[in-house]
Amino acid sequence: MSDSPSPGKADVVRLLLESEGRAMLCLDATRSGVMVPRRFAKDIELRLILNRNMPQPIDIGVEAIESELRFGGIPHYCVIPYDAVWGVFNPDTRHGMFWSESMPEEVRARYGLAEVDVSLPVPPVSSPAPDPVEEPPPVSPRARVGLQVIEGGGSEETAPPRKRPPPHLRLVT
Repeated sequence: MSDSPSPGKADVVRLLLESEGRAMLCLDATRSGVMVPRRFAKDIELRLILNRNMPQPIDIGVEAIESELRFGGIPHYCVIPYDAVWGVFNPDTRHGMFWSESMPEEVRARYGLAEVDVSLPVPPVSSPAPDPVEEPPPVSPRARVGLQVIEGGGSEETAPPRKRPPPHLRLVT
C-alpha cells in the first residue's frame, strides 16, 4: 500500500474519459442523493457506462456526476454523488480504481475485501495511452476478484432472446 494520496473519484472519471473514452461507474444506488430509474434504486452494485462520445453532456461536478443516461433506450436524468461511487474503471483495459472504504459492507464481504486496498493502476495524465498490443500492467489476483468471469455461475435454462417487433412506419405525404 502506497503512502501517496489516491486520486479523487472525479479525477479518475475525467482521466478515463479523456484518455480511453470509457468509464464504468460502480455505485451503491441506495445512497442518499442518487437519482437513477426506480427499478435500479435498490442496487448496491449498479454499474453505469459513460462514454465520451455520448451525444448528451456529462457534468463531472464537484459533488456528483450528472447526465441523461439511457436505460433500454429510454432516457433518464441521473445524479450520482461521489460518496455513492465505489469503483471507476475501463472494462476493456482494467485501468481504474476501487475505493473499498466506499463499498457497501455486503460487497466487501462478498469479494473478501474487508481489509484490502483494491486500487487498479491508473495511467498518469502526462503519458500517452498504452499501446493496444502491450500487455496490461500486472494486477494482483486479489484486486481482480470482482472483475473476473466465473464459469458455471448461470442457469442452464435461459429464456430465448426477445425479438423486437418490426418498426411501424408509414409514409406521410
